[in-house]
Amino acid sequence: MRRIGFLAAVIGVGITFSRPPRLGGESQVRAEARTVWDGVYTDSQAVRGDTLYKAQCGKCHSPNLDGGDEGPPLNTAIFLSNWDGHTLDDLTERIRNSMPPENPNSIPRNQVVDILAYMLAQNHFPSGRTTLADDSSQLKDIKFLQRKP
Repeated sequence: MRRIGFLAAVIGVGITFSRPPRLGGESQVRAEARTVWDGVYTDSQAVRGDTLYKAQCGKCHSPNLDGGDEGPPLNTAIFLSNWDGHTLDDLTERIRNSMPPENPNSIPRNQVVDILAYMLAQNHFPSGRTTLADDSSQLKDIKFLQRKP
């Protein structure tokens, strides 16, 4: 009987130490990283972004993202490859801090995110049920991937 009790205690200790340690707060279990392939914007957000894009970006990048004399295309393999592996926060900050070239930082962050939703739609990334948030910490958790994982 003592032998069974000892064996049960050893097995119990082994199971306890084989589990990953529990951490407090948000870092306990991090959700699987999301990508642009997970439907991170809504169709209605992309429609809002279409109007904003044409007003703010279309002059340089063309209304359909094909590029122009003043701005590169935003719908080519080169564009997709340049952002592959970055986060949507990286792209949002790039747009905010450098566009339009004559007046950087003039487009409010929520409008930049709507423009980004339009760009994602035009690059054939799927829409979803949740609006793309203009919160930097949430955008940092969404990877821009050129190819579907």
